[in-house]
Parts: sequence; C-alpha cells; structure tokens
Amino acid sequence: MVPYKYTYLVYSLIFVVPWILFFFKRKDLRNEMIFSSILIAVLSIATAYLWWTVDWWRPETITGTIVGIEDILLGFTTGGIAAVAYEELFRRKLYKTKIKNPKVEFLFILFLISILICLLTWMFGLLSWVASSVAMIIGIVVLFFLRRDLTINALASGFFLMLATLPAYFLVMIVSPGWIERTWLFENLTGKLFIGIPIEDVIFYFLMGFLVGPMYEVWMGDKLKRI
Repeated sequence: MVPYKYTYLVYSLIFVVPWILFFFKRKDLRNEMIFSSILIAVLSIATAYLWWTVDWWRPETITGTIVGIEDILLGFTTGGIAAVAYEELFRRKLYKTKIKNPKVEFLFILFLISILICLLTWMFGLLSWVASSVAMIIGIVVLFFLRRDLTINALASGFFLMLATLPAYFLVMIVSPGWIERTWLFENLTGKLFIGIPIEDVIFYFLMGFLVGPMYEVWMGDKLKRI
C-alpha cells in the first residue's frame, strides 16, 4: 500500500506517460502542448490554493504544504494532454487563418471565467466546485459564440480527458485504499460517486477538457484540418 503522503504524487505521475507519448509522436503539436501545459500548471497553483482545497478536497502533498509539486505536475500534464488529444486521435493538424484579434478573444474568455469564480465564491458564497462549473459553462457558451468551428474539438477533448482520468483513479484505489474518502470533503459535496469516483471530479475534467482542448487554436487564431 502506498502511504497517503505519496498517493497524490503517484496519481499525478500517471499522466506523465500519455503526455510524453503525445509530445514525441506529434512534433508539430509541441508548441501547443507546452503552451497549454504551462498555462494550466500556473492556474492550478492559484485555483488549488484559493478555492479547491478550501471546500472541495485536501490531498496530502509530499512537502506538507497546501499546494505542492503534485498540483503543478497534474496541471502541466493534463493541460497538455487535453490540448492535443483531439488532433492526435482524429488526425488533425493546425493551419493559419486570418482571424482578427484572436488573443483578445482568448484573454476575454480567461478573464471572464476568473472573474466569475471570484464573484461566485467570495461574493455569493458558492462552493468552489459549483462556482468553477458555472464559470466554465459560461466560458464554453462564449467559446461557442466566438469559434463554432472548434465545437467538435472541444467536445472530443472533454470526453477524452474525462475518460483518461478514470484509470488514474482506479489505480490509486488499488494502491491506496481509502484515499478518496480521506481526501475529498464530502460534507461539502453531493456525495455521489461514479464507479467510485466523486461525480464532481468527473464533471470537472469534462468541462476542463472542453475548454483546454481548443484553447491554443483560440489564442493563435488557428483552425484544424485533416492530415
């Protein structure tokens, strides 16, 4: 049995394998992977410290701190995986377009989601899971309005990231029985499980993949075409 102190690290390290596979298999997508990985890693530090560890879950880190290397590693790997999974699985590649001010659209979506989470948690007192879900759904609606051409990319990325997390949960259930019950703050959650996994996490990873999948395309103003 893996001690609980190291379980979160084990869970985070699982995602390193698919990240490396995507990185070396698709050289043309490396910039997209690095961009999304760094962005989500940085955001993971802030969100974990300000919201998620307050009322959602409190995983033990190897450093004993609220935010650990595990949060950075998990954000880095899942961000990169979600960004390029659709392109790799459905054989797509990026091509340049003449979309005007793509970075303004990207920053607007990012700013909108950030402000909404802040308002919904700190002003209206909503739980961080509820606030982040509402904020991401609104961000998705805006994304649809701005870039409808990325709808399939977003949907596929959401489903893939959600499914990709399941083996990681199953593994930690085996090597660290009771870790989920010990780590998640079920008194603040619905208490509902999907094949042993908190339903909040399943929904979160779908929404995260939905947004992260087309993120680089929005930032660069790129579109996708079949290889």
